[in-house]
Amino acid sequence: MELDELQNIWLQYDRKITDNTQLNKEILKRMLLSKPEKRLNWIKIKAGFNVLSPIILILLIKVMDMKFSLTSGFYIGLSLFLTLFIINYIWNIRYFLLVRKIDFSGAILSIKKQIAELEKYKIKTTKIRYLIMPFAIIGIFFMLIQKPIFNTESIVMFVLIILVYITSIYYTFKYSIAEQFRKLNKEIFEIEELEKK
Repeated sequence: MELDELQNIWLQYDRKITDNTQLNKEILKRMLLSKPEKRLNWIKIKAGFNVLSPIILILLIKVMDMKFSLTSGFYIGLSLFLTLFIINYIWNIRYFLLVRKIDFSGAILSIKKQIAELEKYKIKTTKIRYLIMPFAIIGIFFMLIQKPIFNTESIVMFVLIILVYITSIYYTFKYSIAEQFRKLNKEIFEIEELEKK
């Protein structure tokens, strides 16, 4: 009888330890999930800001009270800029929808797959954006500058614009995009390791 009682007590303690271990794992998982959720919320905020960019652009033009001379150069520049701006805006909406699809309540494998898809899309569209950006800048110059002036000041301005553009490309691909998703993937990997135990 005593042996049976000891065995029952042992089994009860064993069950309690198993329950506590399971509870601790769940608490740790939720704590680990809070970091990537915060990071993803910032990505959502940035994507939402990009979706609102046309409103900001229109307000900026209204506030600055810009006057345009309606010449053929203006219309060429406007069509060039608007075409690329609309393409860029469609990509921003798609990126925003992809970010909103990510749900941390699902399985870790599906979260990793969604983040990988998001990262691949972001890198692809950013590369294409940097390729078409010079044409949008040319469109802006056509809209704003009626007569091209080539003197040392304008040449220095163009050289500086090109240098800033090249630096922006380097920084974006070397640090910005890669670092953003590297941290997110690392945090998801920690959660995945916890689930394997």
